[in-house]
Amino acid sequence: PPRVSERVAHRQSIRLGRTMKLPCPVEGDPPPLIMWTKDGRNIHSGWTRFRVLQHALRIKEVETEDAGTYICKATNGFGSVNINYTLIVIGELHLLYP
Repeated sequence: PPRVSERVAHRQSIRLGRTMKLPCPVEGDPPPLIMWTKDGRNIHSGWTRFRVLQHALRIKEVETEDAGTYICKATNGFGSVNINYTLIVIGELHLLYP
């Protein structure tokens, strides 16, 4: 089955408006198919600021509502492996405390 090829930090924080890359370091033979979900919903090409790359998920110009649980699921004919992330978005102080 696919396996995680390096250690990952499961809690990730990013400042509002920055670009974020969540790594998905998996390998397998045959190479696994990668799928990403956020809070249980599949991320697809309609999510304009989100781009699924070969071994990562890129989020452009992070917004507050991008915070949540992300899962990278890698599957091949022998099984699958999940990498879970909690993404924390750090806003400007005056946005947090109006």
